[in-house]
Formats: sequence, C-alpha cells, structure tokens
Amino acid sequence: MCGFFQVIQKTVPISREKFTAALNTLHHRGPDDQGVHYLDFNTPTADGEVVCHAAFGHQRLSILDLSDRSHQPFLSQDKVFLYNGELYNYRQIGAQLKKQGVDFRTTGDTEVFLRSVVSGGAGALTDFNGMWAFSLFDAGRNALYLSRDRYGKKPLFYYLDDEVLCVSSSIGAIKTYLGLNLEFRRSALLDYFLFGSMHPSASAETHFQKISQILPGHYCTFDFSRWEMTGAPYFDWHHPPAGSTGDYQQQDLVEVLRDSVASRLVSDRPVALLLSGGIDSSLLLSVLYSEKLQDQVKIFMGDTGRSDDYKYAQKCVQELGVAAETVVLDYDSNSFEQFLQVCRHHEKAFPFNGNAMAMPQMYEAIAQQGIPVVLDGTGGDELFGGYWGRQFQAAVRDAVRRRDWAWVKQSYACDGRVNNVRRHIRDAFWPARYLNAKQSLKTRVSAQLHPLLNIPAPEIWSAKNPDPLNDLGLGFTDVLCNDIAPGGRLGEWIWHNDRNAMMASVENRSPLLDMRLHPFVFSGYRKKYADCWNKHELRKAFDALQPLPTQWRSQKQGFRWDGKHFINNNRTRIMELIEATECLSDVVNTKRLLSLARKYPNILRSSLGKRTLCIAGLEQSLIKN
Repeated sequence: MCGFFQVIQKTVPISREKFTAALNTLHHRGPDDQGVHYLDFNTPTADGEVVCHAAFGHQRLSILDLSDRSHQPFLSQDKVFLYNGELYNYRQIGAQLKKQGVDFRTTGDTEVFLRSVVSGGAGALTDFNGMWAFSLFDAGRNALYLSRDRYGKKPLFYYLDDEVLCVSSSIGAIKTYLGLNLEFRRSALLDYFLFGSMHPSASAETHFQKISQILPGHYCTFDFSRWEMTGAPYFDWHHPPAGSTGDYQQQDLVEVLRDSVASRLVSDRPVALLLSGGIDSSLLLSVLYSEKLQDQVKIFMGDTGRSDDYKYAQKCVQELGVAAETVVLDYDSNSFEQFLQVCRHHEKAFPFNGNAMAMPQMYEAIAQQGIPVVLDGTGGDELFGGYWGRQFQAAVRDAVRRRDWAWVKQSYACDGRVNNVRRHIRDAFWPARYLNAKQSLKTRVSAQLHPLLNIPAPEIWSAKNPDPLNDLGLGFTDVLCNDIAPGGRLGEWIWHNDRNAMMASVENRSPLLDMRLHPFVFSGYRKKYADCWNKHELRKAFDALQPLPTQWRSQKQGFRWDGKHFINNNRTRIMELIEATECLSDVVNTKRLLSLARKYPNILRSSLGKRTLCIAGLEQSLIKN
C-alpha cells in the first residue's frame, strides 16, 4: 500500500520544488522509498501540437518484492506506471501471462498488474482480485488510464482545468502543489448538518470544490488531445457475476473464505490480525486456526475498558490457546492533537466516535512492532446483513410482500434492545411512501426550527438525503447492493480504514471484500437473518471451520469512546477552534453556539456541536495548514 502523485501541464514546466513538497505530504503512505520521473511530450490538439510537461512521483510501502526491481514509477518502454494496492491473485495471473510469452523481471504484483492492463485494458480488471488505484501513462496512445478497485479501498483524486491535471492519492498533495484554496461544496456541508453524514460521493464530485475522484469500480481515460476525462464502470454491484447459477451454498462460502484469508497472508513482511471481538474478525481467526495458519500472524486486541468486545476477543484466543497482544487505548494522552491529526489524514468530516479515534492508535501500536500489514473484518456487515436498523427493515418488507409469515413470526419472537425487530415488523405494514414522507418532514422541520442553524428554508426543503438506503420501499437485495456501491456506507468505512491505517504506514487487508464473495449478496434475506441472528451465513461458517465464543454473540458494541470526557477536558481548545472557523458562517451560527456553550457546556456534546467541531478541525488542520 503506497501513495502517488502526478502532474501534467500544458506549456508551463513542472515546478520541481512544489512537486517534491506535494509528494512529501504522502510520505506516511509509503515511507520505504520515494521515486520521481519527469518527462516532456508533444500532444496534438485542435489548435496544433502542444508541449506537455509531466512529473510522476511515488511513495512506496514495500510489501512484495522488497528489491529495487519493483521501484516506482515503474517504467516500461513508452509507459509510466504508478500503483497503490495489492493484487492477491497476481501469481495465477502472472502464470497465465508467462504461458503467453510474457517475461517478468520482478517477483511482485506491480509488473503483473501493468502487463495485464497493457494487454487487456479494462477487461483485465474483471479478473483482478485485490485493491488498487493506478495510473498508466501511455505515450504511444497519447492517453492516461486511471482506475480504482471495486469497492474503493484505495483512494484516487484529481484536479483538472484548461492547463493542468493533477492526480493523487490524497487531496492534501494537490492542495500543496497548486496552492489551492480548498472550499467545501455547499451541498456537502448541508448534507452533513441536515442528515449527519459526509459519505464519499456516488459521483465524480467530492466534498471539496474543484477536487474530483475516480469512482470505485471504474476505468477512466484521459485523452491529452481533447484534454478530457471519460470513464465507465467495469463492475456491476447490483447484479451477480455473469454465469452465476444463483445457488449459493454454504460450503462454497467456506471455501472462498479459506482461500481469501490465505491469499492475504502473501507478504514479504510480517502480518497481523486485528481481533475486535466481533463476528467478522473472529471468523478470520477461525479460518486461520482451522487451516493451521495462525502462526503466520500476530494477533492484536484493543481494550478501551468500556465494552464487552475485548472480553470476547480474549475468550477466543484463550479457547484456542494462541498468543495475542493487548493494546490499551488511552484517549486522554494527546487526545486533542490526535483529533487534529485524524482530521488532516481523513480529509473529510467523519463520525465522532470510537472507530475514528481508537483505530489510529491501534495501527500505530502495531506499526511500532515493525508490522506493516493488518487483516481486519471490514465488509461483513454490508455484504452479509449485519445492520438491524439499516437492512433488516427491508428484509421484513420483502417477507410481508411475499407473505412469508413463517419467517415473520420467527423474527417477531426475536425482539431485543438493539434490533427493534417488532417495530420494523409493524412499520412493514405501513406504505413506504408514508414513512418516507414522515421521516423527511421530521428532519426538515427540526432543521428549520433549530436555533443554531443558518440554513435558509428553501435549501432545507429542497435538500435530498444522500443516503442510498433512505427509501424504505427498497427491496432487501437492493439495499445491500446500494450500500456496497459508490455512495453507500461501505465506502465510508473503507475510507476510515485506509486513512486510519495509513496514518501509521500500515496496509489494511480485508478478506471479506474478496470479489468472490460478491455473489453472496444475492442469497436472500432468509439466509442473512435466520433464527434470531443477523449475518447468519457467516455465523454458520464457523461450524465448518473452528467454532468460537463470538459465533452466536448477539451484537458487537464497537470501540466505546468517551466523547464526553474528551470534550470536557478540551473545552477551551474546542471553543477556540470553533471560534476561528470561517467556512460555517452561513450554515451554523457559531457565535451563538459558543455563547450558549459558555452557559451550557453540554451544547458541545450535541450532534450539532460535534459536527461543527469536526469541520473546524478540518479547516485548521487541512484547509488553512
């Protein structure tokens, strides 16, 4: 897992000083090596031939083929290749290419990736099992090719005007090179304060003006002659793969899990497992143990002292008799500086919770032991029905439409404190249109009457909730597909994982996002929610592997973080930060917020207070820095 930055300019030469400064901002993404390549080339345009100047920079985190042979930018004839990620089936793909007469000078995945794309274009990506963002400059074709993996594990942003194209793994590098004044898109700020999220966009737009993104699952071409970016998806999140039978057997799932975990252990450097105490990460441990691979990883558990997750993680390692190390997460030590660091690395607003504030500490502790690769359970909730409040209601509606009363009756008996099953069942008998309108009205009236919001009423009432699951009339499979497609919640958690890990120069690998698990999205609500359990398919997989105490655990709690403690301890600095913000004046009445906070400190702990703090932190650490 690395980072890269490149600039292509018409007429004006590259500022090497600015380019180096921009590339250095990506040092955390690849501290092992830095590579730079400059070149000039001529391109025909409607106005005649134009001289273009280009610079390609790469920060390498060495995981496979640690030698200089895999140094980037990777040069091959008239091509320049930049790559960030891992191709887990590169050995199989490389073997096929060797049969076709391709000779390799390296033993890693970078050259395999390049040779495949050169020969197969976008079609080659359908066989790739991994995570990636890449840039391929092809002088012979007068084009630049860009792509990201199916779910967007690896970031890729760009800036484009009439004279300059910047492509980067981070927004900050583009800002540094261009001296760009970053400004939030107003619609992104409104979505954040009205609906509570700033998830990665489902379009090429990002939350910042003038900054665009290559979408997950897309293959894009930049034509230098027309100075234009075009692209199309190579992956369909909403349909099973071509040729799929639709008969998804439990044994098939187990076999894919075995190979998915094993393939993500391929590394020339040490690998760790982040054992959270939930179903997904403990399922990875179950696979490792059943395949006798547990000695190939070092296990880490995080203890916040505020949830049962750590206790369940302990039970798992004790039952298996495997060694594990505990990382005690201290939220008091340099907490405010850490918050600003998270803001700078995330480059967008994030949920102010334990995941955002605890995980960077976990990765830092792992990195300090010289381990740059970590497995985790990301993706299980989105692909296998892990959210009671977000997915189960669609399952109930499907069951009611199909008159599947046996399943409804079984589910009705499973009501609990965390899943609200009976409320979802009762709601399923109301028209979705009515419930949608009711929730929309409640949100907009609350916003219009809020004494601290400055948003004009017409904007409140015209704003559209960006959550792709906002429509309660969606079918269960549509809900799952929407959440793993661009704009869904999976993209939000993946963004967190990448930034949290990369802050410590650690590569995050997620076996449950293996491309071969995508067909199980379509197995239906009965296999996802059964016998009072969510993620039933994954729970059943333990039986064929190694049963663990987490298998039938009712609900993971997640990292518990004492936001109250953080705000109380840093109240003065928080208020100074909010007072200095300049980008929220026409969205939030910050002066009144601070005035009330002096009398009623709990105001800062409200959802509005936390969101204001997060934007203020971004402004100080990224926009003004």
